[in-house]
Amino acid sequence: MTAAGDPSQWDNLFQNELIPSILVHVINTWEQMDKPAHHAHEDSISLKLFSTLVNGKDRNRHAFLIRYQDVEVDADLSKAIGRKDIVFFPSNEEDIYFCLEAKRLNALVSGSWDSLADEYVKEGMQRFVDGKYSRIVRHGGMLAYVLDGDIDRAIINVANNIRQHHEALRMDPPGELLTSNIRPADPNTRETRHHRRHETTLFCIHHLFVTGDHGGRTRKTPARRVLDNETE
Repeated sequence: MTAAGDPSQWDNLFQNELIPSILVHVINTWEQMDKPAHHAHEDSISLKLFSTLVNGKDRNRHAFLIRYQDVEVDADLSKAIGRKDIVFFPSNEEDIYFCLEAKRLNALVSGSWDSLADEYVKEGMQRFVDGKYSRIVRHGGMLAYVLDGDIDRAIINVANNIRQHHEALRMDPPGELLTSNIRPADPNTRETRHHRRHETTLFCIHHLFVTGDHGGRTRKTPARRVLDNETE
């Protein structure tokens, strides 16, 4: 039994106030940062982003608490089940939070380009669907570091991978990466909806795609890689 009460009590706060404010703060902060290199690792990128988020000029405009790599614990088992990358708490209730799980896309890995869309889905989204993260609330977030700057291609790869794994993700077929209800005019913000086993209300994952050091311009190279699920 959690002290958080009925998760529906937090839906309006998350949908109408908390998540819009978080997304704006993350987007504005990212625009002010030096962009990560193609081979940068997730932890180093997330740590720099977190530091910039908490030290930003407009930080005081946002009422939420921000934590980096917050440990998720199953209290019944007395066991740590994961570390959430960047977490935003609107209150002092530890179970009520908005988690941004960060993953690289279109990155240079061991000298070769890789879309990493499979990891984004299986090692990122799936943690929310399985209830490892955000079990008490009905919203979570994926933050995609698109390190070659080609957000359009990254979104296509992720969308294709989601469709391939829509059953494991507990999504209605065919498994769509939808326009964001919170930022409908922003093509780099999307959402997906999931039927988690432990609840009847749909869980929403908000997806935010941000660019690496090409600032949104596609890397042009004769040795263009073949990415996961890529359609030419």
